[in-house]
Amino acid sequence: MSRKEKKNVPVAIDEKIGAMRRLVQRFFLVSGLNRFLVWLFGIVAVDYWLDSSFRMDWSQRLITLLLGSAVLSYTLWKYLLAPLFSRISDDALLLQAEKSGKEFKESLISALEFSRMKIGEDENVSQGMVKKTIEMGERASDGISFDKVFRLARLRMHLVALVVLLITFAGLCAGSILTKPLGIWFNRNVMLGNEQWPQDYFLDVAGVKQGELQLPKGDDWVISAVVRKGYQSLPKKVELEFKSVSGRRTESMTASAKGDEFRVEIGNVLEPFEFRVISRESQTEWINVKLLNRPELRELSLVAVGPEYTGEERVDLPVGAGPYYLLNGTALHVEGSSDKPLKSALLSCGGERHELIVDGRKFSGVIPAVNVVSGTYDLQVEDREVVRLPGSEDFSGLGSRDPARFKIKLKHDRKPRVRVSFNGVSGMVVPGARLPFNGEVEDDYAVDSAEIIYTWKEDNSEREQSQGLLQLDGVADVIGGKHLPLDGAIEIAPLEIPVNSRLGIQFRATDNDTVTGPKSGESTKILLRVVGEAELRTDLLRREKEQRQVLSEMIKKQDLLLTDTGALAAECRELKVLEPSQRERVVALQKRQKLLGSNLTPIVSRLEGMLQEISNNRLEEEEGVLKARLKEKVIAPLSSLLDGALPAASVGLDSARRVAELERRNASFSSVENAQRNVIAVMREVLVHMVRNEGYQQAVNLLYEIQRAQERMRVMTKKAKEKSLKEVLRGNGAPEPKENPVEEDKDNTNR
Repeated sequence: MSRKEKKNVPVAIDEKIGAMRRLVQRFFLVSGLNRFLVWLFGIVAVDYWLDSSFRMDWSQRLITLLLGSAVLSYTLWKYLLAPLFSRISDDALLLQAEKSGKEFKESLISALEFSRMKIGEDENVSQGMVKKTIEMGERASDGISFDKVFRLARLRMHLVALVVLLITFAGLCAGSILTKPLGIWFNRNVMLGNEQWPQDYFLDVAGVKQGELQLPKGDDWVISAVVRKGYQSLPKKVELEFKSVSGRRTESMTASAKGDEFRVEIGNVLEPFEFRVISRESQTEWINVKLLNRPELRELSLVAVGPEYTGEERVDLPVGAGPYYLLNGTALHVEGSSDKPLKSALLSCGGERHELIVDGRKFSGVIPAVNVVSGTYDLQVEDREVVRLPGSEDFSGLGSRDPARFKIKLKHDRKPRVRVSFNGVSGMVVPGARLPFNGEVEDDYAVDSAEIIYTWKEDNSEREQSQGLLQLDGVADVIGGKHLPLDGAIEIAPLEIPVNSRLGIQFRATDNDTVTGPKSGESTKILLRVVGEAELRTDLLRREKEQRQVLSEMIKKQDLLLTDTGALAAECRELKVLEPSQRERVVALQKRQKLLGSNLTPIVSRLEGMLQEISNNRLEEEEGVLKARLKEKVIAPLSSLLDGALPAASVGLDSARRVAELERRNASFSSVENAQRNVIAVMREVLVHMVRNEGYQQAVNLLYEIQRAQERMRVMTKKAKEKSLKEVLRGNGAPEPKENPVEEDKDNTNR
């Protein structure tokens, strides 16, 4: 109806229509709210019963909440919003009013309709009748009773019910805040929280945060369900229900000894899944499993920095090529990177742990030399993910699956190696001998010093062993290097060592080790006996006699070899081709000939050593008789055999075996026999000379013995005279003369 039409409606009727319209809206409002609250309380009651009885999970509660919200929304629209937004016509309101009383006789509706009509004066309608009808309707509107038209008693009952329902709703809201059961229901079914209903026990999954459990991908992992503290009883059976793209399955969990923890191991987790822990009286929410990749090393660098005294630079250790043998005092530098940002990096060996510096994906650190020990080192990196390890209460980062592992074995800097030998020195030396030596000192890095240690003690003497040091000459320029040559001689005379003493000589070198040293290395101790000249000559004669006896045996063997060679040559003189047995005999003769040459070599070496020993002990002048005899009459002829006749005989036998022509073979046999005869002749000549010289040397040694006996007698006579003189002076009361110890030591030295 337009505003113009509205203005034509009588005021009384219009006011009644407005009052009735407001009553209708009030009725719709009260009735709709009542219906809405009744449905709300019903849904809450049903949901409360379902959740408290069946322990619905999160998804089920979400579905229930959506369904309840949908029902309430439909109820709110149908019984409240739709009626309020609908408009009842004025005609309907007046018709409803006329039904409440017969006295109106359609006067209200007629007055309304006539007031809307536009009746002109030229129309065939009575203006007076229209006006009178409208006025009659206005008078009749005063008699409209709203109580009869709208049954206000029922509206009042709805108002009372609405007040009761609103009070109930307020109590429900207060109860959800103040009471635990309603609060649990509100948290679970309205807020979709995770609070649980009161029960004998509750189950919690270890490591769950915000409904999610993080596990390392590809690992075997233990899921643990713990009974919350304050329980009234313990579950007898707990199961783990899995849900993944491949379906659902259930596994039983193993209870601990106390029964308050249940575990199950899942192997090789490769895809995400959901699970929950269920028992007869309790169950957890569905928990989402998020798989995490463990960090892996992309690069690793190990660098060893040796001690400063070695002078060595940084050495890169090839990864995977251990064990690494490092010198004591070596520091270790570790660097590397991972495929994930890191939280920490740890290098451990035994009980020692070394934290490395972490910068994003990279890590580095230095293990000082004092902390580098022998053992197996594990490099473990930990990323910034957070997981709870089985059996632990703490959350930590995820470590690498297989830690980088390498072995280090520490080695000590070896002490210097000293190798020295004396030339021309046997077990006996005279007090004025010269001891030539040569050798070398080797060290891994540097030799700082070298010296000679000597000790001596007289035979059958109660005096303690004497000791001293000798400095090496000519080594100052090479000190500090790895190799130190030793070449020189020791003069015994300045040491003033008496006859019949035992002399020990040892070479010692010290390195530059500043970590575990310095270390000293010694050569093998060389023991010598200081004797008189006569005793040394006797020993030389004895050793020469031994060589003469060996030479005599060699002559016999060479003579026999000459006989066998002549017999074989005579047997093969007419044969064009040697038989296999004859060839074997030639080979056997050749081996015997070579063996004789090999046996002669040490004889010449020993004789040359005796010659050098004579020079070192200064028994004769440089061109003395004894040295000239050995050199010219013995050593030179035997050396010529080693260079000439003996090799010629061996080569001739080999030629006789190989030559096919008869004449050349016979010539080879003939040359072999001539060489063998030459060997025998030279050896016999040397042997005759050695036999003749033996008597001469024995006579010389006898003279030395006589001289020594005379000297001994002189000393004994002198001592007897001194003793007699002491007794005479003692009888006269005069002081006894003091002995001259220097003179006595001089006498002992001469002896």
